[in-house]
Amino acid sequence: MKMGFEKGHIKYGGRQRGIKNATSKELKSILGDFVAEQLEGLPSTFNSIASLERRLELLIKLLPFVLPKAQEISLEMLSDSKLDFLVETLKNEKEREN
Repeated sequence: MKMGFEKGHIKYGGRQRGIKNATSKELKSILGDFVAEQLEGLPSTFNSIASLERRLELLIKLLPFVLPKAQEISLEMLSDSKLDFLVETLKNEKEREN
C-alpha cells in the first residue's frame, strides 16, 4: 500500500502557491513594529552603554546592515572592455587635472 503524495495528482485544498501563512504574516507585522520602535530609541540606548568596548562591539555588529561588505578586486578579474573603460576614465581624469 502506497501512502503520501503521488506525482500527477491534482492538489485539493490548502493555501495557494505564494500566499503566506496568516500566522507568519501577523508575527512579521508585530516584530516589524517592535523593531521600528526600538530603532527610534537606538541612539540614546547606544549612548547609555558605559563600556567603550561594548559600544564598539554593537557598532561592529550593526555595520553590515548599513555598509556593503568590501570585496577585493584585482585587474585580472576585469574583462578587456571593462579594463579599457577603466584606463580611458583614468586618462580623462589625468587630463582634467592638468
